Amino acid sequence: MRRAFGRRSVLFKRASAVIRTKVDTLWFKRCSAYHLQLFPASETVSKVCALQDIIECECDGPLLRVPPQSLHMTVVTLLNAASQLSKSNDEVWSLKGKGWQETIERSLSATFPFDLCFREVASSEAAIFLKAQEPPELRRLRSTISDAISFEDWRPKPPRIAHITLFRFSAEEWLSMPNIDAELLPIEFKVEGLQLVKERRYPSVEVDILDEVPFRGAGNGSADSGNCHLADLT
Repeated sequence: MRRAFGRRSVLFKRASAVIRTKVDTLWFKRCSAYHLQLFPASETVSKVCALQDIIECECDGPLLRVPPQSLHMTVVTLLNAASQLSKSNDEVWSLKGKGWQETIERSLSATFPFDLCFREVASSEAAIFLKAQEPPELRRLRSTISDAISFEDWRPKPPRIAHITLFRFSAEEWLSMPNIDAELLPIEFKVEGLQLVKERRYPSVEVDILDEVPFRGAGNGSADSGNCHLADLT
């Protein structure tokens, strides 16, 4: 069926998947975690929020909407909010963080800007998310950083896709997910650098920016750049 939202129209096909949702027990809780992330620029955030509006209208389920300032793509999680190590994440960072940060800076400064094209809204038991294929540059970057970082038995295990989480869930329910063919998709932008952050409230609702590293040859933020910069987050 086709429904009009302002000047845009979106086609929702018959639901083709039913998922059993999983409660997000960390939602909005204080935490200490360390990530290498991309925070999209305001123009991209506006497009993603418009997509969230439509999904909320069409999905009658226990949705927890990721706030605009929290929308992000995680490249590598260095220490996650649920880690169970012999030391706290902050203690591990005080021991390892300087070396890890130097590795990240070297890796990013050797990476050229690349394009991301989010063409699909997908779902799992844990989340509804915007999905893109993983560009070769992103795959190599994740591999290089993950291979260089470890503590005890912990090693980063980055995803094999590029994704931005739109919703998580507040209850366990069977939920029908519509396939979405929308004029709001694809959402495309160029990635020119990344932010190293300490997450203080999940899901990246409150973060401390530890570093912001541009890619090799990156400009000062062109109109089609997807990157939010340090000044926009503080």
